[in-house]
Amino acid sequence: MSVNGGPRANGYGMNLYRNTQKNWLGGVCAGVADHFDIDANIVRVIFIAALVLTGSAAFWLYIIAWVVLAPRPRKAPQVEMEYDENERCYRKKNMFRYQASAPDRLHKAQQRLDRLAQRIANVEAYVTSNKYKLNKEFKDLGA
Repeated sequence: MSVNGGPRANGYGMNLYRNTQKNWLGGVCAGVADHFDIDANIVRVIFIAALVLTGSAAFWLYIIAWVVLAPRPRKAPQVEMEYDENERCYRKKNMFRYQASAPDRLHKAQQRLDRLAQRIANVEAYVTSNKYKLNKEFKDLGA
């Protein structure tokens, strides 16, 4: 048992808790929905479908999850964040979020490097031009 309360109290390191604020029965579906960052009603419909298709297996799985998962603590633990290049902001890390393929990421990086090289060439052309020298002379006169 660790000092922080063990793996159950820490959400098993995956931010996996029962959500007792949005619960219908035990908060298992709402907690799983929070973990995967989807609507709780979708997880509830999936559970009902599994209950119809598998019978008592889904029921017992729900009961086990109810016992095994700890309720979400009042003070939520730090959630691991990742930077979204397209949205230019941080978001919760989600293991099922779509990732671009390696060639696509490489192509994007190459495009960014090409744009950067063009900007550097533009700056270099300006610094070596007569316009830059003239602007520098005017600046020196004002100082």
